[in-house]
Amino acid sequence: MEEHPAFNRGVAGSNPAGPAMEVIVMTDLTAAWELLEEARRERSRGETRKYLELVKKSMLLSFRAGLNILGVNYYNENILKMYLSTPHAYRPSVGEPELEEFEFRYGLITSDKLGAMNADERFLDATMDLAERIYFWAESIAKKLGDRLD
Repeated sequence: MEEHPAFNRGVAGSNPAGPAMEVIVMTDLTAAWELLEEARRERSRGETRKYLELVKKSMLLSFRAGLNILGVNYYNENILKMYLSTPHAYRPSVGEPELEEFEFRYGLITSDKLGAMNADERFLDATMDLAERIYFWAESIAKKLGDRLD
């Protein structure tokens, strides 16, 4: 597989934008992990809506970190759109149907409208698994970037 240009900037392995980008990426990843930890606490308290909001924010930060490394500046509140803006060869190990279902059910569960959908435990478990896979995808790309900066 050919490397993405984001991994090969500068002359003789140097990456002038690298250190600044690395700080942004690591800040986003740290915040994303902290949001997942906070989400776990909220779920244990029975705060399903807050749990889902924190998990979604974590996914957004993780995607933003990964996309920044890949040289894609795409900021959106839709996880599926961020996934689709990721170069195909670098997409995380999640599927389009999973993300479509997450966005759909997230919208129904967090809706303020009467008759909003209730969240079941399987969906909540799957949502955390999805967020963790996106986080670890971004972290692995960040490690690859760190290797290039050394």
